[in-house]
Amino acid sequence: MSETIDPSGASPRDELRSVLEEKRSELLSRIEQFGASPTEMSNLNFGKRIGDGTTYAVERMTGAYQARTLYETVKEIDQALARLDAGAYGLCEVCGGPIPGERLRAIPWAALCVPCSGSLVRAGARR
Repeated sequence: MSETIDPSGASPRDELRSVLEEKRSELLSRIEQFGASPTEMSNLNFGKRIGDGTTYAVERMTGAYQARTLYETVKEIDQALARLDAGAYGLCEVCGGPIPGERLRAIPWAALCVPCSGSLVRAGARR
């Protein structure tokens, strides 16, 4: 079956790249709003007495953790873009089978099919 023709001239691959790049940009903007780099947690210090900067340090630690979590998703998006360039997008990295379109629409940077993802979760691994 051939690709659907989009009046704008964009191919499904171009549209997918656009979705991934837009999400990547959105996440990077959110990371900047936290004001903490994803690796900054070791520089946080608490005051000597209860209350001395503790609230601020906890807020910074929470922001750094959230930034790190978002950054992990950015890395997954970068990997999805690389798979797209290599022609391997939509194939499970574990079993090599196709990742269902419904899953890719929900999580465009998904690298695993549902069964393989479930197996990793049950095994205690995080992706």
